Amino acid sequence: MPLSARANQTFAPRPRRAAASALAVLAVAVAAPIAGCAAASSGSAAAPSSTPARTGTASAGPSSTPSSASSASGPAKAVPPASASSCAGRGASATASPSSGFDSTPSAALAAVQFVDSGHGWVAGAGRIMATSDGGGNWTRQYAGPADLDQVDFIDDQHGWAAGGDTLLRTTNGGASWTALAEPCQGELSSVHFVSPALGYAVAAANAGNQSPGARYTQALGGSLLRTTNGGASWSPVTSAPANPQSACFANADDGYLGTPAHIWRTTDGGQQWTLALTEPGASGNQKTADTPEIQCAGASGLWVLFLGQGVATGHAPYLAYASQDGREWHGVLEEQFTESALRPGLKLPDGPGSGPGPFSAIDPGTAVFVGYTPPLGYGAAPVMLASDNGYALSKMGEVGTINEPIAAAFLSHDQGWVVGENLKTNAFSVEATSNAGRTWTTQYTVG
Repeated sequence: MPLSARANQTFAPRPRRAAASALAVLAVAVAAPIAGCAAASSGSAAAPSSTPARTGTASAGPSSTPSSASSASGPAKAVPPASASSCAGRGASATASPSSGFDSTPSAALAAVQFVDSGHGWVAGAGRIMATSDGGGNWTRQYAGPADLDQVDFIDDQHGWAAGGDTLLRTTNGGASWTALAEPCQGELSSVHFVSPALGYAVAAANAGNQSPGARYTQALGGSLLRTTNGGASWSPVTSAPANPQSACFANADDGYLGTPAHIWRTTDGGQQWTLALTEPGASGNQKTADTPEIQCAGASGLWVLFLGQGVATGHAPYLAYASQDGREWHGVLEEQFTESALRPGLKLPDGPGSGPGPFSAIDPGTAVFVGYTPPLGYGAAPVMLASDNGYALSKMGEVGTINEPIAAAFLSHDQGWVVGENLKTNAFSVEATSNAGRTWTTQYTVG
């Protein structure tokens, strides 16, 4: 998809994976009976350069089968940063009540995917970055190391970033080599989005400490919006941004969106001023919701939003999607009806692709693909749904190959796309590809 429609990297994937893992636990139960940090710098944002088409989103689920991928011997290891200031004790913090019934979610071997065109793509996960130049026919390992990566963000086939945990990597040669950058003192980068080789934005997430995945999913955690004008070498806070940001995306240096619990904000001057663009419909009765928004920019001013609800009940987790083509008029696209109908009985949106939320990929202002997770029996499935006609038309696209817990998705068109995730039966992670709108899927790479 085009640059401005590129899927944004967000903080939501980790919570979503936790939700999917909780759903998987319920599904099995039902089936059985029957580093340093860079000092902040000030300065105005530089104007971005134009860039070719790209797509992708980061993280949360599935996979299997042998792969046709090839792996280069001796993958590059990231060069450490030249210098970094110590910020011990200065990071953002947050506390939450521990929740029961959730085990720690293991690192995902594959957690993010992005394609800038039909040939060039990358996937990232725990200890690896894989790249392809032929649409996934062959994959080469570009990075092998300790980083637990869950985000990848390329603005063209040369300039890209990968992030996760306390690691931020950058390449300027398509991944032939990666350089480690010091993360900012404000916290771990949970959302990374660049609009040029120099200018980028990120959300520095509040430190959740030793929370269980369930606590991370049921409590919306945000941090602070940051900006870099030197390719991520240093970051400065966007002090005018709304409090508790969780995800961000920009179509260009000026026009962007920010997601906070249950709210979407817009700026048209590079983050100097923000206007409330959308408020999620409130729950009925006395229920208070502060759902986590995943957002993806599309076109010059369009946006797709997936609100991730709180809690898991009888194999269902609430979610609902909204869209706007101009940032002014908004409409509901779909929802998980079982729980959302109780929370918001008057909303009555069409049913989404699964009983739990999965990743989605914005193709253009009027088109997006949503991947769900449905675990009512056994290990579950990853159904796919196409939203077209500005989100007013929905059509089912089948289920993703051998994946039943989807983590990330990248679609260049309604026909061509990739999904990464886990096969919960085999515990293998894979890249699955379709070229016919999801009717059939091909396993391109597998690990685990």
